Amino acid sequence: MIIALVGATVLIGMGTFLRHRVLLSPEFWSGFEKLAYFVLLPSLLVTGLAQADFASIEPGPMVLVLTASATFSTLLAYLARRPAAGRNGPAFTSVFQGTVRFNTYIGVTTAAALFGADGIAIAALANAVLIPFGNLASTIALAHYGHHNLRGTAVVQAVFLNPLILACAVGFAANLLGSVPALSGFLETPVPAAGLQLVATVLGLLGGAALPAGLFCVGAGMRGRLFTRQSLRPVATALLLRFLPVPGATLLLCVLLGFTGPAAVVCVVFQSLPTATSSYVFARRLGGDAALMAQITAAQTVLSAAVLPGWILIALTVLTP
Repeated sequence: MIIALVGATVLIGMGTFLRHRVLLSPEFWSGFEKLAYFVLLPSLLVTGLAQADFASIEPGPMVLVLTASATFSTLLAYLARRPAAGRNGPAFTSVFQGTVRFNTYIGVTTAAALFGADGIAIAALANAVLIPFGNLASTIALAHYGHHNLRGTAVVQAVFLNPLILACAVGFAANLLGSVPALSGFLETPVPAAGLQLVATVLGLLGGAALPAGLFCVGAGMRGRLFTRQSLRPVATALLLRFLPVPGATLLLCVLLGFTGPAAVVCVVFQSLPTATSSYVFARRLGGDAALMAQITAAQTVLSAAVLPGWILIALTVLTP
């Protein structure tokens, strides 16, 4: 877990160095962000959701806790809109993403470190619930409060044509189709099996580049000092909301429902993670405050090295029978 956090921080620093010392062309980074947004990140989501194994998990309590806590984080972000960003809509979208979204890679590696193969399966279910929720909520917030200021059917179009939301739908569909006996039998015959293996390999290679690409983009988006006077309040708000009330409410909900064990611990872990690396690319593509989003992502990634172990210890103490 700590290694993953340190590695993510190093990649952010490398992105900053490359943008300001080596690869100076804005056109290069604009194209690189498009590659991450339209190709690499969707590939990661499709492969992760399509290959997830949910058979060994009782989904009911976990889905309830994650959906309720994610809804709480969304409401919390909206309540903090005026105190955090005033009338600056694009700045609010960065606080929103910093409160609602999470880093999948750190979540999966942490769950695996805590509970092995069971942890990976539990993390897959957490991703299946939280990734579509976070992407959908963030797209709506960006469409409404971003620089593009979309309304009505334009918001609906922005949601349903978003490549990350489409990738979630494709991943879910592939997972469900693979569980249909008649179809799965056909897919195991030589020609379809070889075709699926090729597609899975290509998507896996593309998806493997998504995390470093996203972190490079975050680093490239850093401008000058980590914080400015204007960004201090929204950055502090995103840090506070993401690392205190959201995981705290998740833990409390688990206790109230009598939900314990590894799955409950992973719920708390996922809701105490730093924001997703794709948040910056989201902000760039959908009219948010990308520079502020880069600051929030970097700050949360660094601070989570101290915060995340604390929540893990609390969750293991309270939720492990």
